[in-house]
Amino acid sequence: MKTTVYQADWLDQVSAGIDFRHAHRTDFTDAVLTRAVHLAGNDKDLVLAMYRDGHSAAQIARLGNLNPRQVRRRIRIALTRMTDPLFIFVVTNKPSWSPTRRRVACSLFQAGNSIRQTAEDLNIKAHQVRRHRTAILEQFELQSTTPHAPNRTWRTTKQTPTH
Repeated sequence: MKTTVYQADWLDQVSAGIDFRHAHRTDFTDAVLTRAVHLAGNDKDLVLAMYRDGHSAAQIARLGNLNPRQVRRRIRIALTRMTDPLFIFVVTNKPSWSPTRRRVACSLFQAGNSIRQTAEDLNIKAHQVRRHRTAILEQFELQSTTPHAPNRTWRTTKQTPTH
């Protein structure tokens, strides 16, 4: 069986001097590292390798013999999922849910699996997954429309002094 060894593509060579991970080292990186703990599987390892260890996508790809574009894509998808307020809602509220709802929420919203994949992994029917998903979304909507709901977005706001 032939193994493919991927080389860094042109984007890594061009952007080697412009590394935006270090420019956002304070608030953004801290938020990413705090939320990355709640990711599942390889996504967690990829995000931590980039934002905690400071590796580029090309370096991560070489370590795992992956395509650098696939690594960047998976990290971008994980970051999008982590910054979603629904992700944060699930992380903060899942201890109060039933074990099945908790597993469904982790699979759907933390691991990013589809309804079909979640049903197969948990060995339950897709209809049950949809019902749990609907209940979670209803709770999320109820909390977000409540006038005095606590802010669960984990955003750090930086106060800029006015002159």
